[in-house]
Amino acid sequence: MGKSGTKEDNHLQALTQKLKDNYHIFEKLFIFFILAQPFLDLLSYFSIPVSNPIRLLVIPIGALYMLSYPDRRWSRNTFIYMLVLAVYFAINFGVNMIWKDPVSAAGELTFILKTFFFITALLVYVMIFRHIGENREWKAIVPKYLFINTSVVSVVMLIAELTGTGKRSYDYLEKQGHSGWFFSGNEISAILGMGFCGAIIYYLFIKKGLLAQIICTALIAVMIWAMLTIGTKVAFGAALLVLGMAFLLLLIQAIIKRNNFIQAGVVLVLLAVTVFVSPEMPIGNNLGLSVDMANEKAAQQQEQAEAPPLPEEEGGEVPPPGSVRQWSSWQLMALNGREEFFGTVLYYFERAPVIQKVFGMGIGGNYTGGEPRIIEMDILDWFFGFGYLGTLILVLPLLFVIGSILVFIFKQRFRTVSATALFSGVGACIGLGAAFIAGHILSSPASGFYLALFLGFLYGLVKQKPEKFFQ
Repeated sequence: MGKSGTKEDNHLQALTQKLKDNYHIFEKLFIFFILAQPFLDLLSYFSIPVSNPIRLLVIPIGALYMLSYPDRRWSRNTFIYMLVLAVYFAINFGVNMIWKDPVSAAGELTFILKTFFFITALLVYVMIFRHIGENREWKAIVPKYLFINTSVVSVVMLIAELTGTGKRSYDYLEKQGHSGWFFSGNEISAILGMGFCGAIIYYLFIKKGLLAQIICTALIAVMIWAMLTIGTKVAFGAALLVLGMAFLLLLIQAIIKRNNFIQAGVVLVLLAVTVFVSPEMPIGNNLGLSVDMANEKAAQQQEQAEAPPLPEEEGGEVPPPGSVRQWSSWQLMALNGREEFFGTVLYYFERAPVIQKVFGMGIGGNYTGGEPRIIEMDILDWFFGFGYLGTLILVLPLLFVIGSILVFIFKQRFRTVSATALFSGVGACIGLGAAFIAGHILSSPASGFYLALFLGFLYGLVKQKPEKFFQ
């Protein structure tokens, strides 16, 4: 028995050592995985069911990378956190299988695994860029890969436009726009919004020949067109913000170094054309429609001097109370048609047993009949789906990463904030902002991947030694 135990221990030690000797293979695999993203989304659209299984492999492979990580403290702490999170998810699943009726085991498990994917990807990419910080090649490789991905998505949308095969962004007929050959308009909007930040880094600050620069300019124009064609606020806001920042930075660089005047002029033209054509694009129609709809709903509610009381439950059926709550016009604008879902899930949460308030109500809350509907505002979906305890556990890595980035920046007195870091920070902020107001980020592997990547990339950038801003 003793000899058998010794042999098993030796085998385990040998396996652990083999993992530690090959950690760099995991890093190369995860860097290359960036390029696979738009193609996985296309396969999903054409009903080839490989995207989710491939993305979910990030969880076990990411755990192996954590075990093999050279820094023992990081390796131990991240792996322990993953175990705690796995135990919590198991409890959340068990609680909802007992307390929810109806309940879909597949739906609950899918919601859990998609959330687990984002947390794993976040930790993995933070660890990768923390470790390969001395290798300067990654500072050019990541923006290049993001430029390629954003170009692929935009060109596919252009082909869908030319062939009339694009999927509508909204079910509401008066709203315009399409998401090409991709399923979700909100999801692809967030991907383009974040990806455009990486694309602009490659376009402006990575050295290229004249022909390559001309081709890249044409692709940037297609990206902007795609962001206006989706018809969503996230992509539109990202296009204006990124182009405006790019012009200001190039103008400052041109004045100080007396170069890049032509590039600054090109970006100014792109920005001016974007502003000029926006009213005639789907986003122009949808923005006006959103304002009109919000004002109309607010006016209708104002006519009712007192909101009617929420109906009582009858025969175990919970009515959708979101439809009878009163909202101000700015709340209606922020919720953007989600007010009924938010009101309904809030109603479920207020009446849920304590154990569900602590461990969460799962996807869609304690819905009664039909399919579960999420609010599509990720922070709220996390809170109602995973409860007080789950939300606390889930936000810990986000708070740690964001807090560490801010500490690095202030500790170095902003000397580590290069142009690349600045646009990476904007990409991360766009992803986080979309998670608050538009959803389809924290529990969506397709777009959540990019937020995890940007936060990890930014973490690695600001942790480095100070360098020139435009380097």
